[in-house]
Amino acid sequence: MPLYLDKNENPFQTPSEIRNAVMEKISGLMFNRYPDPGYLRLKRKLGDLAGFSSESVVTGNGGDEILGMVFSRFIRPGDSVLTFSPTFSEYYRLSRLSGARHITLPIRLDRDEPVFPEGSFLEAVEKEKPALVLIDTPNNPTGVSLSPSFIGDVIARSESFVVIDEAYGEFAETSFLAGLSGKRIPDRVLVLKTLSKAWGMAGVRFGWAYCGTSAASALEETRSPFNVGIFSEAVAEVVLDHPEVASFTAERVKKLREFVRKRINTLEGWKAFRSDGNFLLLRIPFSEGVVRSAAEEGFCFKFLDLAPETGDGQCWIRLTIGTEDEMAEVLRFFSSVGEKSGTV
Repeated sequence: MPLYLDKNENPFQTPSEIRNAVMEKISGLMFNRYPDPGYLRLKRKLGDLAGFSSESVVTGNGGDEILGMVFSRFIRPGDSVLTFSPTFSEYYRLSRLSGARHITLPIRLDRDEPVFPEGSFLEAVEKEKPALVLIDTPNNPTGVSLSPSFIGDVIARSESFVVIDEAYGEFAETSFLAGLSGKRIPDRVLVLKTLSKAWGMAGVRFGWAYCGTSAASALEETRSPFNVGIFSEAVAEVVLDHPEVASFTAERVKKLREFVRKRINTLEGWKAFRSDGNFLLLRIPFSEGVVRSAAEEGFCFKFLDLAPETGDGQCWIRLTIGTEDEMAEVLRFFSSVGEKSGTV
């Protein structure tokens, strides 16, 4: 059976008591009725979770749908979108589909740790005046968190919309959202969240955003009615009552992540970068046979083409952190690959 470690999914199943509570709630639903089009009860719960009013909350069929709303509402053909590179693949796709000019600032990956060109990024914000700035923190695929002070500088210098994508925020030590709690969110700022990662609900497809009330109203005009089905709504309402589960899972993943990173870095020439996500970015000093060997042994990794950023022919892998047993198998495989290549 293949071992899927390529989509940054949470490897741990939801506790049985929560699954049972979900099933009980679903059993009482009226399948013949549409959801509440305003999702008022759910928005209040989400607002309380982070210390904001429900008027600051926008719900979506996964965080991806909310990103789509942002592009639909704020981007026109020819507008500029600014991001780092590499970054979340959906930013590239939505920029292309909307006819936007996608400006990317390359992250240096030829050092011991990724280097983000923060100064150049701030200059681009002022010079290019993009219609939309997208920052994922922790960044996918490097796992690096951008500092709240840098993000604050971006917001201060931007004249348009800024999206802070914190899909992996629970795995980091700090977050921009945490600093906003209880405060008024600027009208041009949106912080994106999801149940897919630390909450372990990727299949439920539920995401939400905290943003200024005027931005929330603008996105509500874009949102299609009933975009979150009654099943996803029910699951979210139950799961959000148990934030301790997400916190416990995040801590478990973080410990595994550091253990795996240190073990990989004992392989000669291999590099596993520090990460604040539920994944690791790996740089391997060779590429021949790695993809084939992984496929033959049933390992599904995310192989990345980072040549434009690094200018080399090395192998790059984004490795999702799995269970303890899965990580033991991965480390065995990497060690055997290293032995065959002569790097161990």
